[in-house]
Amino acid sequence: MLAYKDTFFLPKPVNPVHLAALLHRTLENQRLAFENRQLQSQIDEKEGLRRLTGKSSQITKIRDMITQIAPTKATVMIYGARGTGKELVARAIHHRSLRRGSLIAFNCATLNENLAESELFGHERGAFSGAYHLRKGRFELAHGGTLFLDEVSQLSPSNQARLLRVLEEREFERVGGSKTIQVDVRVVCATNHDLEAAARKREFLPDLFDRLNVVPIHLPTLQEHIEDVPLLVKDFLEEFCQQNGKSPITIVPEAVRTLMKYDWPGNVRELKNCVEGMVVMFNQSTIQQIHLPERILKATGTEFSNLLSVPDVWQVGANNGGQRLNVEVGMSLDEINREVLRATLESVDNNKAKAAEILKVSRRTIQRKVKEYGLSDE
Repeated sequence: MLAYKDTFFLPKPVNPVHLAALLHRTLENQRLAFENRQLQSQIDEKEGLRRLTGKSSQITKIRDMITQIAPTKATVMIYGARGTGKELVARAIHHRSLRRGSLIAFNCATLNENLAESELFGHERGAFSGAYHLRKGRFELAHGGTLFLDEVSQLSPSNQARLLRVLEEREFERVGGSKTIQVDVRVVCATNHDLEAAARKREFLPDLFDRLNVVPIHLPTLQEHIEDVPLLVKDFLEEFCQQNGKSPITIVPEAVRTLMKYDWPGNVRELKNCVEGMVVMFNQSTIQQIHLPERILKATGTEFSNLLSVPDVWQVGANNGGQRLNVEVGMSLDEINREVLRATLESVDNNKAKAAEILKVSRRTIQRKVKEYGLSDE
């Protein structure tokens, strides 16, 4: 008896015992394959939405949209500023879909027109100088799966036309080839531009816009769902502690509130990079406000303005030989901060590291404020 995948060849005369055993084994293999697909689907679904962290109405709406549209064949256009998670949404759509092929990503802004054409559609051997071998393009690699085109607005007019043909006819030819290749690919695109306005101005092919904009998803900036920062920070801390083999790190509420005051022009990606940097550089179990990047402390106005709320500042005199603060009614906050810093430095014999510990700020902040307040020679 010979077998190839699920096709079996039985020599005549057929032995009923062998036939029964064969049918049983075939059904068992199919059952195991089905269970494997089901388990993989559950893993993919969990992975797809797990990383879309947040309880805000905006993020909840996006998760609901993904759940609704993922099982369909509809083309999706994702709009969002840099760092808002456009590729993350594309991956979630693919993981929640019924497509068994791979997710293949391509950034349309990274290559010139000719190279982009070759990357997308592939090329035949000898199609151009340096084409020594046949090469499959992203469309062929994504057959049965999903093709994610990031920055699709950057495609050249000729490549826009070729993309339109693939969407309409589901076929194309490789560069330098005449053989028509048929593909089954779902296309998900992303852009940080107003593609509708570009289509009206004929800066983007209107027919292609209509084909791509079947289901639009608009991602909010982090500032628009700032209430999700605590959950995002928690997830990023867990992720990077695991990646770097570190024990769990927590962050105090005061530091989280400071992070929520920041504008985050780079959106979730900037927050993620910020947390990763703190995990890599931090060797304690709890992140305090003073451990936040100095640019964030400065931008949020919390860099040095919280000194008067630090109890140790007012104990400087009692614990260190009677040094007193010369604070008077009518002094500005800068003047009070200068006096606090002067008295603290004097009480610790100008030891900037000890002063930073007492005032709960970084040593770099102490050094900069000493220069700013003109205390270096006092």
